[in-house]
Amino acid sequence: MNVIQIMQWLMFLTPVATLVLIGDKTLRRFLPVALFVTVVNTLIYQAAYHYNWWREPGLFEWDKVANIPWVYSAYLVATLWIFKLTYGKFTIYLITNLILDGVYIYLWYPIQQKLGLASGEMSPDITYLIMIGVALLIYGFQIWYEKDLQSNKDAN
Repeated sequence: MNVIQIMQWLMFLTPVATLVLIGDKTLRRFLPVALFVTVVNTLIYQAAYHYNWWREPGLFEWDKVANIPWVYSAYLVATLWIFKLTYGKFTIYLITNLILDGVYIYLWYPIQQKLGLASGEMSPDITYLIMIGVALLIYGFQIWYEKDLQSNKDAN
């Protein structure tokens, strides 16, 4: 196993390990939005692969399009934690996403590129805007989901 594979395994397993701390109530409440963002990110990664916006080598032989450690672990779990800590406080949610997405795309992503964990042609600024757009989309999804859940409870 080389250094890149070790890093990918850590990026995959570390977020998942934190789920023991998140609590059942939080998991039940925010798992739908975490799964929704996973679908959205899978679609974005498919477009990115097709148009060569970015490429990230997969952890497995079959995950060349949607990077398993990021899409199905780190991003999914980060969504759960961010919603647990900020949902209902939109300004804090937005600032948190602006900071975390900025750190990712402007600090961590260049390191990934140097390590051979990422490449591509899309500008960091466009990628950042996509990330913020996704954050806004999923916040709206959670509002809709909880409103729909409440109206179903009221109807029964």
